[in-house]
Amino acid sequence: MEVKPNGDEILTSREARLLLKIGRTKLWELTRTGKIPAYRVGDGKTSDLRYKRSELLKWLEAHAVTGSVR
Repeated sequence: MEVKPNGDEILTSREARLLLKIGRTKLWELTRTGKIPAYRVGDGKTSDLRYKRSELLKWLEAHAVTGSVR
């Protein structure tokens, strides 16, 4: 994992999936719909995507389920 000067880790798609414990399809759906922020590395739609660990954790916290879960 790469660390930026401010200490924020830059994750590959695989690392983001492992962090969130979700599959490739779900990560792409969340990315495509703009629910989680992603950054393109390179040109064009086939370029690689990168994610900031802090932003993924912030998104996860914002979607915490409160109350009883059945």
